[in-house]
Amino acid sequence: MRPRALSLLVVASGSVLVLTGCSSAPHPPDALASYTDPGDGCQQTLSAISYAEGPLRDLGQEAYQEFTDDVRSRLSAVDGTVALEVRDYPSSAALRQARMAGTMAQAAAKAGVSRRVRVERLREYRVEAAKVVVVCTRALEARAS
Repeated sequence: MRPRALSLLVVASGSVLVLTGCSSAPHPPDALASYTDPGDGCQQTLSAISYAEGPLRDLGQEAYQEFTDDVRSRLSAVDGTVALEVRDYPSSAALRQARMAGTMAQAAAKAGVSRRVRVERLREYRVEAAKVVVVCTRALEARAS
């Protein structure tokens, strides 16, 4: 897209947001309630982690990972899922751990980060994501019994 066209698109999008925000239509009290199912934070986060793993190299091969737009987008999806599901985790421990994984995923996906730092954050993300699996499994098992 040409720079001028991109600028017009950004201005138009901003105008729509401003006009929508000024609308007199009532907003639902909890807009996220219609997008998430109560209690499924762990399941959604585990799904996002699995989705992010798709284009990643095998564990231990992070130094050779190419950080394409697809890889970075999938990592960002983990953090986005955690943010969307914040009210739906079965325990505060599960939420804390999911937030750690989301933070590391976003740090690995962030633009303008050196390769060395990106690889380090990817390794940290994988550790935190594995912990999410353990914490969520325990929390879900505790709820079931």
